[in-house]
Amino acid sequence: MKLKYILGTALLGSLSFSSCMEDFSDVNTDPSIITTPDIRYLFTQGLNDFIPSDYWSWYYDFTNMLHWGQVTVSGNTNLLNQPANSSGIGNVVRILKVMREIDYQVESMTDPVKAAQYKHIQSMMKTLVVFMGIQDTDMYGSMPYSEAAMARYTTPALLTPKYDTQEELFTSFDEDLKNAFEVLSNPVVVDGNNVNQMSLGYQDYVYQGDSKKWATFCNSLRLKVAVRLLHVNKEKALQIANEVASHSEYLLTSNGDNCSNNFVYNQGSEWYHSQEDPAPGYGTKVLVDFMVENKDPRVRFFFAKNDLNSKVVQAFFDSEAELGEKCESKIPDFIMDKVDYEVVNGKKVFKGWKAPGEPWVRYYGMPLTINASSDEAYTDYYDPTGKLHKVQLNGTELSYEVASALQMEMYEGNRDYTYPDAPGAEIVQDKTDRPFYAMYFSAGEVNLYLAELKLIGANLPQSAQTYFNDGIKNSVEAWDYIAGANHIPYYDTPFDSNEATIDLKDGEVDALLTKEAYQLNGVDDLEKVYIQQRLNFIFMPNDMYVSMRRSGVPTKDSKYLKFENFSKDGSDYILPRRFPMFAGNPTDLNYNNYEQALKDQGFTIGSGAENLNSERVWYDKGAPEFGAGPNF
Repeated sequence: MKLKYILGTALLGSLSFSSCMEDFSDVNTDPSIITTPDIRYLFTQGLNDFIPSDYWSWYYDFTNMLHWGQVTVSGNTNLLNQPANSSGIGNVVRILKVMREIDYQVESMTDPVKAAQYKHIQSMMKTLVVFMGIQDTDMYGSMPYSEAAMARYTTPALLTPKYDTQEELFTSFDEDLKNAFEVLSNPVVVDGNNVNQMSLGYQDYVYQGDSKKWATFCNSLRLKVAVRLLHVNKEKALQIANEVASHSEYLLTSNGDNCSNNFVYNQGSEWYHSQEDPAPGYGTKVLVDFMVENKDPRVRFFFAKNDLNSKVVQAFFDSEAELGEKCESKIPDFIMDKVDYEVVNGKKVFKGWKAPGEPWVRYYGMPLTINASSDEAYTDYYDPTGKLHKVQLNGTELSYEVASALQMEMYEGNRDYTYPDAPGAEIVQDKTDRPFYAMYFSAGEVNLYLAELKLIGANLPQSAQTYFNDGIKNSVEAWDYIAGANHIPYYDTPFDSNEATIDLKDGEVDALLTKEAYQLNGVDDLEKVYIQQRLNFIFMPNDMYVSMRRSGVPTKDSKYLKFENFSKDGSDYILPRRFPMFAGNPTDLNYNNYEQALKDQGFTIGSGAENLNSERVWYDKGAPEFGAGPNF
């Protein structure tokens, strides 16, 4: 396991970009070597390296967070048998080094007007670095930041950057965002004259160089800082919220057309995000049931339909009729309860779905109890013999998934999907590779932060109910857009005549807002806000887990969405509140700073559950225990 955050020696690799080649006819230099890169393309390189949810994150850290956070279940006997991998989260260095080079190139310019043309690009890059920096420190605490990636630009070379404490980091993050916002939201002036900013156009494939949208993203991102400070500096957190809201024209509170206000990330038509196949597992029964019972459309975007469509249900019936007592396959009772059928000539014939009908009858979660797969009470779910969910028909044998896995076409654009059908039927697949769309920051997130901060005491212009309603509406509509952009199965095309598409329907959001768990009425209001943050963050597992950690929601005594015991006997299962730190190598240049940072934080080396639960990062101190609920 490599030592985390040894950033001091990080250098930019090649600065040669084919698109910024110039005429070298008058220069006695190899044209393949560029010593002064085009800053616009450096920005694009930084944007390309901005990947908050890469393969390693999902394969290790995020998958574990989803398990610990009671979003998914894999049937593992021990949820901690794959400790977090420090190569997963910890990617700020990739864009920090690009920011350093942009700053260096601008500061090296002798013409102040020319240098001033890049102030917006510098501030945009700084905003990206802060975003990644927050994610890096969330589960690890102290890290190099203020002195990181400076070796190339210092004499002598700074090879041992200090570890900024998490308190110092969040002070820096907030100041960096404030300064970037001031630049992005005001004219850049040199000698009394406004300086036009260098245009990025589609070199910026998120906001196309729109400084107003970048300023809005930057200002609103301060709320991500604010909510993390609530347990260690509540006054500062509320102050940040008030300052952010005072710039109402730069507040990300609406999605915009085609989610154009949100930070929607797509590198291009041939970017599929990952070539690998992490499998976080099935949705938990407690979570999927909550979403289905409330008819929350997001369950359709976050989780996959199970395999038991009407054709497969009929195949189970046909196999039963054909094999008689020899038939070992069985439709689970929880699915049969939703099937309307008649008996014709001694054989069951599918007629339709009972309430609530398609598509809701195709979403089922798995029990999250450890070792549930070997518990007879859950035989219908896990099929321990491997025979119940397998159908023999037409000389063919097929197995079917009765529960809903996390919808990983919301993670990867080149996955193939085989539509479930009866054994022996013609195979129908969707093998079209699609450009992948991710959403890393949104109006839904911002409004839900504002609702939380309003309830805790921030002096904000709108009511908590308004922010809450807007947050839910924005979240549902934005994830609907992302599901459509990623062309997940069944989004707008059914497979058989008894199926419904899963795209957002008229009136669904209005109906959702009438549900008790989706209304602020003076009862459990903070818990309800945190439940909505949790739902909004399902495909941003780091933020989901941070929200769960700092809020204590879901709660063990909830009337809406419970935190369930992992152990069947009801005993507590120890969950980590930070990720493991590993022994450093004394030969590493920054070994002493690393060791001192661990000592100062009181962190023990290794992945022992008790230590990872009790040894908290700075801003987590004072937060409630998991499942205990808000303590404000």
